[in-house]
Amino acid sequence: MKIVVIGGTGLIGSKVVAQLGELGHEAVPASPNTGVNTLTGEGLAEAFAGASVVIDVSNSPRGRTPR
Repeated sequence: MKIVVIGGTGLIGSKVVAQLGELGHEAVPASPNTGVNTLTGEGLAEAFAGASVVIDVSNSPRGRTPR
């Protein structure tokens, strides 16, 4: 099963990706480091293509004022 992990290169996300991989899943880390930006939507369509599940372990942006 393809599982996309938003924040998948961070401290917690990288552990989630590793554990999912050990369980036999195709775990795809999605973060700005991998070309996915959840704020702008850049790379989301490509990352989500064929995914069955999305897990979000991202941090909220700091220093930004909500609109």
